Amino acid sequence: MAEGGSAAFEAYARTAQRRLYRTAYLLCGDVEGARDLTQTTLAKLFQHWRRASRADNLDAYARTVLVRTFVAERRRTVRDLLAHHRQAPRPHPNPAPGADLRLTLLSLLAELPPRARAVVVLRYWDDLSVETVASLLGCSESTVKSQCSRSLVRLRARMGDVQLYSTGG
Repeated sequence: MAEGGSAAFEAYARTAQRRLYRTAYLLCGDVEGARDLTQTTLAKLFQHWRRASRADNLDAYARTVLVRTFVAERRRTVRDLLAHHRQAPRPHPNPAPGADLRLTLLSLLAELPPRARAVVVLRYWDDLSVETVASLLGCSESTVKSQCSRSLVRLRARMGDVQLYSTGG
């Protein structure tokens, strides 16, 4: 890779790493997995930087690489399927208001199958359209809608009596 291409990649990686990590964390549900997924994504982008840098929307290209890498890694082995049920993240010693709800949501999100988790994260945390999510995951819009619907029903059922809104007391 030419020196200019390497510098351009480094500049992009510095600005995009935090966004990619946030999405990776929501997909993986743990710090180590998110770091690995982010680094794998950046490595793949570097490997194919000449093509990636010509993309109309480099952030969308990077997000596609991240999500497809996540889904492919989860499908790869039985060990990954068995490791699907990870421990809930440990609470921060001084949790911010609403931290309990966030921890509960992250724990419940980790219970979803990888593709369903990817759909929920992309639709509701990254606020992407159905069309964009379908394009990222390489599936139809109706698949995204049905995955969202089923996943939200499952999450709501598991949430039970958890208070979603503060009573302001």
